Amino acid sequence: MIYQLHIELEGSSPLVWRRIQVPANYTLYQLHMALQGAFGWENSHLFEFIERQSPRATRYGVPSAEDPDEDVVDARKMKVNEYFRVTGQECHYIYDFGDYWKHKVIFEKSEAKEAGAPFCIGGAGACPPEDVGGIHGYYEMVETSKTPSCNDWQEYRQWLGLVEGENWDAKFCSIREVNKRLSLLG
Repeated sequence: MIYQLHIELEGSSPLVWRRIQVPANYTLYQLHMALQGAFGWENSHLFEFIERQSPRATRYGVPSAEDPDEDVVDARKMKVNEYFRVTGQECHYIYDFGDYWKHKVIFEKSEAKEAGAPFCIGGAGACPPEDVGGIHGYYEMVETSKTPSCNDWQEYRQWLGLVEGENWDAKFCSIREVNKRLSLLG
């Protein structure tokens, strides 16, 4: 059984989103790793899943060894098919509590087919690089990219790892590249 999820980076413009399929028996931690691959994040920061529209919602992440009283349930012990119970159910996935990348995750459907690894079937938008300064830092980078002669853009180009003559498009998402990263999780 697979679960199909639509994930969008809230506040992004142009909108950054992915549609992925994951094995239903994945844990939320494995889903976190799939989201890292789908968005091109580097898994350098903490994360949590939390229900939308619920002020007292349970938070799922990796409990802190330094703070065992912290109110976080171990994401390695909750299965995707136990967490997402109803088509259309939504949650937030927060990545990097400093930059605070907030994603809306929507459970679209389940299908009776097998998958050994997560798979991306759609998406748009270039994911922001790690530590760019949150959504406002990303906006600044996107705006700066519109002025290629700007010194700040040259610094962003280096940060993005672009070589001479290579372009960056904030609206572009390579599904092929996303699936290459996701295949490593199989």
